[in-house]
Amino acid sequence: DGSSYLAVANYQTISSYDIDSVIYQWNGTAFAVFQTIPTYGARDWEYFSVDGTSYLAVANHQSGDNNDIDSVIYQWN
Repeated sequence: DGSSYLAVANYQTISSYDIDSVIYQWNGTAFAVFQTIPTYGARDWEYFSVDGTSYLAVANHQSGDNNDIDSVIYQWN
């Protein structure tokens, strides 16, 4: 759609690794919140495309003392 987006991986609050990360959309003058996504000690977002389909992957790290957390790949619509 020609819009610009910025994905921010939020790692933790003072008390928890279970914190939403945020996708921002450029509105012409600033980035504004577009969507929040539940993440777990998120370390990074990565955009990629395969055969013209866009994806956004988040690298989750931990939830509490649990380091066995799946990362997630989202299809970008």
